[in-house]
Amino acid sequence: MLFTKADGILDLRSLEDYKAGHLNNSTWLSINDLPESLNALPAAPASLYLVGDKDQIEAASLLLDSKSYQVTGSLVIESQKAMQQWANKLPGLVENGSQSKTLWSPSLLVKEFVDLIHNQSLTFGEVDKVGKVVYRPSVLDIGCGGGRDAIFLAKNRMNVIAIDHEAKVLKRAKALSSLSGTSVKFKCCDIKKQGCLPEQQFDLITVVRFLNRDMYDYIKKATRPGGFVLFQTFVEGVEQFSSPKNPNFILGKTELAEVFAGFNIIIDRIDKLNDGRPVLSFIAQKACSQ
Repeated sequence: MLFTKADGILDLRSLEDYKAGHLNNSTWLSINDLPESLNALPAAPASLYLVGDKDQIEAASLLLDSKSYQVTGSLVIESQKAMQQWANKLPGLVENGSQSKTLWSPSLLVKEFVDLIHNQSLTFGEVDKVGKVVYRPSVLDIGCGGGRDAIFLAKNRMNVIAIDHEAKVLKRAKALSSLSGTSVKFKCCDIKKQGCLPEQQFDLITVVRFLNRDMYDYIKKATRPGGFVLFQTFVEGVEQFSSPKNPNFILGKTELAEVFAGFNIIIDRIDKLNDGRPVLSFIAQKACSQ
């Protein structure tokens, strides 16, 4: 069946209709919210199977096609009765309730960092005698974009401040945070301007697919002793691809190791995104004595 082979099943109907019956492992996302909620989807070019009435499917197909997604099929449902009829035809493949599958994911390096904490390869924050974290670590996400990393970290019991200069992008991040049931403090400002970056220290500072070398000194000072910095952004060699080409946004292969030479370097390697572009993945810990 086509919908079992897609990367996601997107149900565009009203929440009431969705609760009354939907395909197993569906994701509910109202057609009205879809244009501002693309960050709730897997990264393009993912394949999606659509459920909704004819107009909803047509509108979604046009939008998703323009964003390089692949619509692999659709199920036209004009009423709750129609879905019940499909439930009879597809025994065991239709369920009711509000459960909705999460399709988005954080950057792989952020997930790797959280995995290292969970398996206790890294000590993060203050822990008690049995290794339980006794307070929520503080995180600053600089250039947060659609908010996936910030929201993922918040879902893992961290207090997160996420900064981006584009109000439209932050609107999408806030919508995803609400949809995910998490609390993130989003801030719209330009880091080049005074007062944008918080005057406090953090247990973790993340910078993913963003680069402004003027913030290096701030990051070193704003990282709490024993805290971590995490970078994953484009590195030399990316110029052969479509973007970026501006050297201001491209790291040298040894640049972060040199900038954070006083830190304990945990990860310093070159990875590739799904589209083949190389990124430098970097995690380092500030010495407790600094």
